[in-house]
Amino acid sequence: MPKRDYGVIIANRAISLSKTYIVVSVVLSAVAVSLGSLGRFFGEMSLNSTSFSTSGNPSQLQSSFPLISVPLMVFSALAFTTPVLLLYVYDKNNGVLEYFLSVGMDQGDIYKSYLKASLFLACILVVFEVTGNALVGFLTGVSSEMIIEIAALTPLIAFSAVSFVTLIMMSFSSLQKERVGSNQPLGIAIGVFLVLPTYAIPFVFPSFAVIVDLALACVIVVLALVTFFLASTLIRREKLLP
Repeated sequence: MPKRDYGVIIANRAISLSKTYIVVSVVLSAVAVSLGSLGRFFGEMSLNSTSFSTSGNPSQLQSSFPLISVPLMVFSALAFTTPVLLLYVYDKNNGVLEYFLSVGMDQGDIYKSYLKASLFLACILVVFEVTGNALVGFLTGVSSEMIIEIAALTPLIAFSAVSFVTLIMMSFSSLQKERVGSNQPLGIAIGVFLVLPTYAIPFVFPSFAVIVDLALACVIVVLALVTFFLASTLIRREKLLP
């Protein structure tokens, strides 16, 4: 009998659990991929603005403005994977995690299964986001360099942020028995806080936007990796029981 892929099963169950987050993330993704077409208009508007920041010039802002789609696409990925976090709490309170332990899985295996489900869903959405953003960019005259930078930064930040938020929320949610989703806002808020600077940098320091985004991506990757390797020791095995 082939080994069951719990990650894919969990992803399918998560989608069935809540459609609201799916709809919100799709709408947010559509907004994000359309922002590239606003870069030229925004740059022209900045030329006539008396309140334009002295930290950059209109041409720099115009060229870096498409980067604003990166945090929005990351936020969309976080929303898209939120049902997995809700499902984790639901499964914990209804004995599903106890079943996983009974079939020989440890807490690390359980973490990896839900993490795989989150990354699986995030990958589906990010592929469509990056593809859509590239198509809109080519059609609206965004530079090839900027399209490539967005295509590289988006999955790097999105996958690391989703990994970090998923792992830390499973740890938070396992500290005590709670109703479905009650602990989720804290972990999601941490993830949003980490990504939030990528929203402001293209406006404040347009000439350094790519460098700052890349540095922030590296920080989130490190946090995600540290959390992943500590996953099995963050909580005791018995905390997974209902």
